[in-house]
Amino acid sequence: MQVRQSSILGDRPACPLDPRHRVHAHGSYKRYAKVDGTQKESLSRWRCTSGCGTISVLADTRLPYRAIGVDLFERWFDSLFIEGRGPPMVTEKEKGCMDRAVTRFIQRIPSLTVVLGQMIGVISPTASQLWIGIRKLGKLREILRLLAEDFKTSFLGDYRCLRPRGVPG
Repeated sequence: MQVRQSSILGDRPACPLDPRHRVHAHGSYKRYAKVDGTQKESLSRWRCTSGCGTISVLADTRLPYRAIGVDLFERWFDSLFIEGRGPPMVTEKEKGCMDRAVTRFIQRIPSLTVVLGQMIGVISPTASQLWIGIRKLGKLREILRLLAEDFKTSFLGDYRCLRPRGVPG
């Protein structure tokens, strides 16, 4: 399972199935921090002693399964969907990643509308209407945490890593 750094109270994450279970440090793993593959970051892992599985801790500045930072993502979407101007200057690889993220966001409009519908207040939003509604909820970091904690999903996908092992769906 994957949790966001800001979701952790204290020095370690809680077991997702039973907070009374103890978790212990279980090493770490590396993932790309930059789209060009020049930089990697380390994510800490924790293991539940009751056999519920492992927990990875993702920095609040990162998106699940993407080598794009939250700040760039937010600036790109703000310029595209709110300000109506061209996106910020980025490398060709970052542009490709952001173009794929926009495509994925548009595909996820129905799913995100189901999850956030009453909070955004639009029944069948366009991409711009959805992004504007989402941004009224706060910064992308806060929204990613809300989606992960309360709805076990993320902005660009329904990732299995956000669901505790043994929980259907």
